[in-house]
Amino acid sequence: MSAFPKTRAAGRYTARHARGELARARAAAVLATLGACEGIPAGGEVPAVFHGLLRDLVLAVRDLAGPAWLEASGDDPDVAAFTALQATPVPPSPAELDEIIARVLWARFAPPGPPARRRRAGGRPAAGHDMAARSHVPAASHSR
Repeated sequence: MSAFPKTRAAGRYTARHARGELARARAAAVLATLGACEGIPAGGEVPAVFHGLLRDLVLAVRDLAGPAWLEASGDDPDVAAFTALQATPVPPSPAELDEIIARVLWARFAPPGPPARRRRAGGRPAAGHDMAARSHVPAASHSR
């Protein structure tokens, strides 16, 4: 079983549905990095030998989401959690990392749909879905 099922699902969706070639190529790079992560134990503390590989995954996702989008979306708690990973010397557990990364990818490359489907449990809008209203970044750039 993959240590990153949610990230893999978000990456596959992005690789198939992103509007631009660059985003699709970067999604493919994320998927390739995930393939290299298959040997990482899914539970518990990550052995130090895998820290560099997990850092590569975070950097690949950063490149896919786009540093400008991450900066413009920094007030979102999910994006802030992801951004904080870049300064963390020891990565969180694979399950926690999977959740953080997947949330950022879905926020950045979410499928279009009615607002009701874009809500998390508890009624809070999912990350990024009101991004055009909150930031100076044009709405068209949120799906690239």
